[in-house]
Amino acid sequence: MTKPFTLSGTLTQVEWVNPHIALYIDAKKADGSGVENWKWESAPPAFLRRVGVTSAQFKNAIGQTVSASGFRAKDGSLYGFLTKITFADGTSLEMVAPGAADSR
Repeated sequence: MTKPFTLSGTLTQVEWVNPHIALYIDAKKADGSGVENWKWESAPPAFLRRVGVTSAQFKNAIGQTVSASGFRAKDGSLYGFLTKITFADGTSLEMVAPGAADSR
C-alpha cells in the first residue's frame, strides 16, 4: 500500500458482489505486444453505497476507456486494490471514505 499506480484501459466486466466488488480492465502490455486483463478489487457494495457509489455507474461504463488508480499486488500479478476510477467523460469516483486518501 506504499506504491500507488494508475492503469488505463477498457472496462470489460463488473462484479458488484460481497465481500468486495471486482472490476476487469483490458490494458495494453507494457511492451505493446498485446492486451492484459487486470482485476481490480475495492470495498464491499454496502460501503460504496454509503460513499455515494452505485453499481450503475460502473455498468454504464463497460466498453469505455477508464483510468484506475490504487495499489498493485506485491507479487506482481495483474491485480490491484482500487481507490479511484476516472471514466471516459472525465468524471471520477473515490472508492474510499472522504478524507482517507489524504491520510496516506
